[in-house]
Amino acid sequence: MDEDTIILQKPLSQLIADQIKARIWNKEIQFGERLLETELAEKYDVSRSTIREAFKIMEIEELVVSQARKGTYVADFTDQDVAEIIELRTLIEASAFMKAIPRLKKKDFQELDKIMEHMKVGADKKDWNELFDLDMKFHSYVVNLCGNSRIIKIYDSLQVQIRTFLMHLDKYYSSHQSFYDEHKELLEALVSTDTETVKERVKNHIEYVEEKLLGVNQENNKLEPEEV
Repeated sequence: MDEDTIILQKPLSQLIADQIKARIWNKEIQFGERLLETELAEKYDVSRSTIREAFKIMEIEELVVSQARKGTYVADFTDQDVAEIIELRTLIEASAFMKAIPRLKKKDFQELDKIMEHMKVGADKKDWNELFDLDMKFHSYVVNLCGNSRIIKIYDSLQVQIRTFLMHLDKYYSSHQSFYDEHKELLEALVSTDTETVKERVKNHIEYVEEKLLGVNQENNKLEPEEV
């Protein structure tokens, strides 16, 4: 290894936060569930201070909520939360995708094709977690080519919340294949370099996700017992 090479490794607290997030996305940990500091410290064989640091990371990402004398809980989301994040995602992606079009090179389309190949495998396996991870990878790849570092930074800050919301869509998409097909159409629009088509496809895709997410939340609200 070259002596000038610097190996960048995530802090332990970030690694722990990533593992907890993965458990939330795998539905091992539910919305509203309390996260016990001592239990997690024992599970991951780390200090309680490391767990507290992991909680702070997730709190900044708005994935958990800490309350004095009550503890730390996985954050739930409201219709308003969904509407605001999806609106912001639509604005960012529609702009970023169009800005990325003239910057897309052969190697970029090859990379997006690879993502789509993996997505096809995920669809065939009926693996929603894999599909949602690849959804994030696909959209992020294009946004990162937009040439605007501030757009990219804002978009990156939304990733955890978007991925958390997506985990509830498995029951509401008509099929794994339809999820794959949406992204295939989006890629075809990018290949065409037609900015209006790209803008329309991005808008339709995200609005469909918004509709499903709001449907999830409204159905969950119906299941809650009414206060007497």
